[in-house]
Amino acid sequence: MATAQTQTSTIQGKITDTYGTPLLGTTILLKESNHGTVADVNGNYNIQVANNKIITLQFSYVGFKTVNRTVDLQNGEIKTINIQLEEDAAALDEVSIKSKSEIRIKREEAYAINVINAKELYNSGADINKVLDRTSGVRVRQNGGLGSDFTFSLNGFSGRQVKFFLDGIPIDNFGSSLTLNNYPVNLAKRIEIYKGVLPISLGSDALGGAVNIVTRDDANYLDASYGFGALNTHRASVNLAYTNPKNGFTAKLISFYNYSDNNYKVKVRPIDLQTNQRLPEQEVERFHDDYESATAQVEIGVRDKPYADKLLLGFIASGNDKQIQTGVTMNQVFGARTSNSRALIPTLKYSKENLFANGLDVKFYGVYNNTRNRFIDTTRVRYNWLGENIPSTQAEFSRTQLENKDKELLTTTNVSYAIDENYGLSINYLFTDFKRTSSDVENPNSPTLQFPQSLTKNILGLAYQAKLERFTGTAFAKAYFLNAETFVSDFNASGETQFEKTNSNTDNYGFGAAASYFILPKLQAKTSYEHTYRLPQPTELLGDGLFTTRNSNLKPETSDNLNIGVKYEFNVVEVNTISVEANYLLRKSKDFIRLDQSVSQPVARQFVNLGDVVTNGFEIDVQYKYKSNLRAGLNLTYQSIIDKQEFLSSSNLGGTTQSPNFNYGFKVPNIPYLYGNANVDYTFKKSENSKSQFNIGYSLNYVEEYFFTPNQIGANNQDNIPMQLSHNLRAGYSLADGKFNISLALDNITNEDLFDNYLLQKPGRSFFLNLRYYIDKPF
Repeated sequence: MATAQTQTSTIQGKITDTYGTPLLGTTILLKESNHGTVADVNGNYNIQVANNKIITLQFSYVGFKTVNRTVDLQNGEIKTINIQLEEDAAALDEVSIKSKSEIRIKREEAYAINVINAKELYNSGADINKVLDRTSGVRVRQNGGLGSDFTFSLNGFSGRQVKFFLDGIPIDNFGSSLTLNNYPVNLAKRIEIYKGVLPISLGSDALGGAVNIVTRDDANYLDASYGFGALNTHRASVNLAYTNPKNGFTAKLISFYNYSDNNYKVKVRPIDLQTNQRLPEQEVERFHDDYESATAQVEIGVRDKPYADKLLLGFIASGNDKQIQTGVTMNQVFGARTSNSRALIPTLKYSKENLFANGLDVKFYGVYNNTRNRFIDTTRVRYNWLGENIPSTQAEFSRTQLENKDKELLTTTNVSYAIDENYGLSINYLFTDFKRTSSDVENPNSPTLQFPQSLTKNILGLAYQAKLERFTGTAFAKAYFLNAETFVSDFNASGETQFEKTNSNTDNYGFGAAASYFILPKLQAKTSYEHTYRLPQPTELLGDGLFTTRNSNLKPETSDNLNIGVKYEFNVVEVNTISVEANYLLRKSKDFIRLDQSVSQPVARQFVNLGDVVTNGFEIDVQYKYKSNLRAGLNLTYQSIIDKQEFLSSSNLGGTTQSPNFNYGFKVPNIPYLYGNANVDYTFKKSENSKSQFNIGYSLNYVEEYFFTPNQIGANNQDNIPMQLSHNLRAGYSLADGKFNISLALDNITNEDLFDNYLLQKPGRSFFLNLRYYIDKPF
């Protein structure tokens, strides 16, 4: 018997967008058999069909409208079908993550920016610092447990060189209780991390980047959480909003509380208080490191009115109490030294689109910051790491009850005008007026308390924006004006200390540009350049009275910054999304402001200018997603930060002296140069749209070994922080359609020894259990 032989038919063609650009990764699915293929880099595809029949092909690409094409095939036929896909704005909003439209808009701007969707992390109970530390290019170096001082590093810049904003308002001087390691992540809608050039609307003098926390703008919701963890750690927050849809009245509350004993174990060599000799290394418990803070922010006003989209009067009350366990290094230990901070901050926010004319938008923020910082050191005893103490003729370091009262008026005004749908202008003006008065009942007649301590900043920026079909760009110019009053000291001919009032004025001008171009619909290239300045902050110029001394000769720092980046996103068989982003950065900085700390004198430190620092670096970030269930990511950052200043200068009343810089040509110490993160998590859902779900995830944090003193002159190159790996697990469960949530985090599960600034040891293995209740329409 003869059997009929079935021939294979072929369908081929090319897939492009409406501009003729090939769409690499387009999925072509044979609906009758669920067999499919994907388009290559030129948009070409080829698919085999075994039988002669009428078949239906489905062409789909993320962010574009799906096309179905019916084809009648005969055996052995080769048919060419070219497809042109149209963008689908509605689909873009639903891709990858919730609130995609807003986050996508931010990511597609010309600036080098990372955007974190905070909604995905609401159940974790984490603070914003912990979230940021998992982001490419970011390294948060924390001196200890909850509430400890930290240094935020971003692409080679750290400390005050990176600015922090809350809804566009600078929060640099809001007091030690209003810092990122206190803010819970569930107060944020999203977190924007700018690497280099900032939008003119932020109006800041950041040298190399910024973090802007965009708080939630839900009209009506209640979100309450409480967490408990190791070291007797407690964290609680209550956030709610109410808006009357009829009259536009709106009210908002953000509140949170943090407490921890921070009594984790550390490895040290205690001092024998009788012989002053160091004992063998042993593990001891921190005994004087309690931390407590609380914050409440209330806003009341109206929204969606003819005269204002938003008009809000607000008030922030915040405070903390902190025990101080160590100095700059762990060689010095305290048992009674404390500090506390209190802040009262009224605020005003106003915004209106199309004010007086179409395309004319105005935003105004104003705050008056009243902060009191106290540092107390009165106990006449000396402690060691064993908690033992002996009488001392003086306080633990310097007997004091110093109180700094800081008052700062800050306003920022942004006006933008859309010339047409493609071009626009923006102008921003930032004004700050800072004044400090100091007193100390232990030394009320100290001449250092009699001098004025103030600084005033005026920053003006102008930008021109263009947004075309594939190109987005901005060019800008800025002017920076600083006036500061403080004092200097020196020894006279009799060896007595003399003081003299000093006043400094500086005028600086910067400029820059940023551009973005979509080579393909999912292949974006970015570049930015700026010549920028950063004016000294009050703590850098005036000190803080505790560990940081004033430096009245501190100059503004300047930098030429170049960023070049590329991002590509594609799909594999429709449900698998992969994105790859790579960035190169070059920083040439002069008068680089850096905290200079002496290990031999571990309490004395001061901000100083390094004349010339060059940074070269790159970062790569790879993300994978399967449907809405599986997510995996990997990022790695490398930065070479080289001191190029050959001689160091110091100035006082006697004049200026120069000395050789022994770190010339070497890496700037105490800054990690290679670090990265990896993560994977999986979500189990009852259905695709269900809010009731179970999630489990793993993350890895990696930091390569680095030196905390100049390694070429260090103690036989032993002044190093070793390579560190931290393994972390997290699990969470949501039920009742997301109303009730519980999560458990296990950090450093292998109990590794982890360190940061100057080999300060951080907590070992720990857990944190968080309970959260959320309802979107409680009123």
